[in-house]
This record gives sequence, C-alpha cells and structure tokens, in this order.
Amino acid sequence: MIPAFAEEPRFATFHETATIFVDQKLSNNVTASVSLQTTSLHEFQIPPALDEKIRNMTDVVAVVITNENQCVLGVQDQICIMINVKRMEGEGGIKAAQEKARLAGDAVIEDVNSFFGFDAEFHSVFIHYDDKTNQALGTAGQVSGRGTVSAVYTAPYQSTDFMFNRISAPLIPSQIRNLGGFYDVAQTLSKDDSSTVTFTIIPQGPISIMQLKVSEKYPNEAKSITQVDPLKYLKVNQLKKSDYYKVGFFPLNSIVHVVILPSDESAEATANNMIEGTIRNNQTVPSDLETGGWFFESNSGKKIEAMYLFGKEFTADGSDLKITFGKETFPIVSGNIGVQEIAILIGIGAAAAGAVVFYLRGMKSK
Repeated sequence: MIPAFAEEPRFATFHETATIFVDQKLSNNVTASVSLQTTSLHEFQIPPALDEKIRNMTDVVAVVITNENQCVLGVQDQICIMINVKRMEGEGGIKAAQEKARLAGDAVIEDVNSFFGFDAEFHSVFIHYDDKTNQALGTAGQVSGRGTVSAVYTAPYQSTDFMFNRISAPLIPSQIRNLGGFYDVAQTLSKDDSSTVTFTIIPQGPISIMQLKVSEKYPNEAKSITQVDPLKYLKVNQLKKSDYYKVGFFPLNSIVHVVILPSDESAEATANNMIEGTIRNNQTVPSDLETGGWFFESNSGKKIEAMYLFGKEFTADGSDLKITFGKETFPIVSGNIGVQEIAILIGIGAAAAGAVVFYLRGMKSK
C-alpha cells in the first residue's frame, strides 16, 4: 500500500548532513563530519563570475580549500587550495598533465584568494595514483583518486575554528547561519583542536555543488566497535534540524549518514527505528517519510550504509541514532588511506545529496 502524505514532501537546494564513516578495512579510523551543501548562489554566495569561470573550465573537477594536515604529500601545517583536474588517457605524459593543472589553477587562484581573504601561493602539482578507497566504497572518485591531478597552492595554517568562521561569514547569509541546526553542530565541532575544515566546489554542468564540511578523526578506533553512536562522535547531546525548514515538509534535507566498511563482511546492522524500503521506478526508496528512522541502502557485504531521516520531527537523540553491527572481535587492520580520506568524505557527502533527489522523485511517483 502506498502511503498518502498529509503534506507533500519538498526538497530545498540547501541541506545538512552529519556523516559517520567507520573504516575497519583500510585506515582503522572513525571519522565524523558535518556538511552544509547547496547548488544555489543565494545560499552559498560565491561570486557568480568565479562560479561561471570554474564551470566553464571543462577539465576542472573540483576546487578544494582545506586545513587538513598533509592535504597532499609534501605539504604540512599549511592551508591548501587545490584545483583538481581530470587526467585523460592519451593526453600526453606527466609533464603535459602537470602543465594543464597549473594553467587551470593559475586561472582561478586569484579569484579564490580575493573572495576568502587568503594569500595562497603556488606550491606544486600532485598526481594522484591511489584509488583503493574509491574502489572499496564504490564511489566514482570525482574529487580525487587515480587520474586526478591537483595544482596545489598553500597559505599559513589557520585553526579550524578561525577558518570555519572566516569561510562561512562571506559564504553563508546570516539568515541561514542564525537558524541553527547542523550549522551549530559544525561550529561546535570546529572548536576542537584536532578537527579540520574543507570547502569544496564541484562543477556539474550548469550548476556547482558547494560543500562546507567540518570533520573530526578518531584514529585506531574502528576495529574495536560494534555500535555507532553518532552523537558521541559529533560531541553533542542531540541533533536538531535547521529552522530553515519550518516553512514546509522537507524530510530529505537533514540526514544522518552512516557508512561502515566492516572487517567481517557477513556483519549486518540494526537500530531501534528502521524504515522499510519499497520499489518505485525500479529503485528502492523509503516507504515512509513522515516517521523518523534509519533507512538502510545496504546492510551486508563490503559496505553497510544507512541514512537517518527525521520524518516530521525536528530533533533526534541517542536512542534514535545508535546503530549496532558486527561481532565482538575483529582481525587486525593494517594500512592507512592518508590523504584520500578528505576526498572520500567529500564524495560521500555529494553522493548522499544526489541520492535524496532520487528518493524524493521516487516517493512522488505514485
């Protein structure tokens, strides 16, 4: 039976996502992040001329600003601005790829510096060869990974708290910042000394996906856990949606996204409140958007992935958000994905944002 909604679900261009990434296979890290994302230049106010310039440069796949330590090899304790260019087979050797990336970077770095008040200077060109994390997650590697070349510009290091406010003040209108929600969680997380901040522009034809993300890494914790408590890693007692969404029913604009790469591929996850899936237009979508709970996109094998939907509620607490999975013991995990983590978190957030559009379309096709 297809549910009838008392109020039609709507989707806004601005949305907020809290992500917990539990990696028992590659890095043994748990990473928590809060991202604010939009495709609207009214909600993230980068200069239209800069947006148009980036979108018109067909080789550019992303512009990334971050204080992540060692954003690429050879850069430490500095801010990075990376202009990432796709390297296509048959386009020439390493020197040609480096020259193409440098030209793209030089074309936009002055505009980026001017808007955000940075003074970043050219550091190097970095060619990405490692794609193992994109393969493990099944992501496209649109920000990094094999075939991507970064023109890297650096500036003196800034703390996450300072840098988050420096970026968000000119970028996000005060009307949105003052409405709370996940923005407040991101600001709280940014005050921790070990947190990092990343702003990304991903051109997508006639639009750009813009994402501001604060992340906190918990090293060497993943293999020992059998329960994911998002509030613990986000360092808050409760999650509250932004009041931006009080003008209507926006069930897919505020989500908690958990991605687990389990060491035991037979592991399955469970939660107190789970939303069943239903097939519509040949895709699986949540059967109910009005009731809060976890919708599992995959729940066994190489990846466990779930999204918490608030339904008609505006808050969620620990009993709502905890996910239990796996067994009591796990084998030793080795390896470190290093600089790939920042790109993976960007990719996860962008993928989640794209997914909700399809879910909403599926729910509206009755």
